Amino acid sequence: MSSPSLAARADTSLPETHATTEARTDAARPESLVISVRADERGAGAAARWAERVGGGGATALVSSDAQLENQVDAAARVLVLDPGLMAARRGFGARATSRERLRLVSRLAGHADHVTWAATDAQATEWLRGGTTRGR
Repeated sequence: MSSPSLAARADTSLPETHATTEARTDAARPESLVISVRADERGAGAAARWAERVGGGGATALVSSDAQLENQVDAAARVLVLDPGLMAARRGFGARATSRERLRLVSRLAGHADHVTWAATDAQATEWLRGGTTRGR
């Protein structure tokens, strides 16, 4: 007996929302993309804060349920996914996501991982900001 595929197990009932600090509808390739696994306004706020820390206006913030997520990931030079652990969330890194939100994002990012970095702590995200990490974990 085989288990359902990752995509089949992902909850697709989450609402698709757009939460960007700067909509990217033009052909310009964003330097950086920050995605919050948490797909609500708290996740959008965390992604926006980290996108602002990138500076230069070259970063876009999204939540995991964004309808254009895959296109934005493909267009970005590097991607940071915010997925706070319990202690990091308590320390203000960002809001924890549900297992369903995380599973859905993992499914959506399958095949796009060559320039995606997942950060569970402030230190990991800060390292990414400094350019120390551009590959997935």
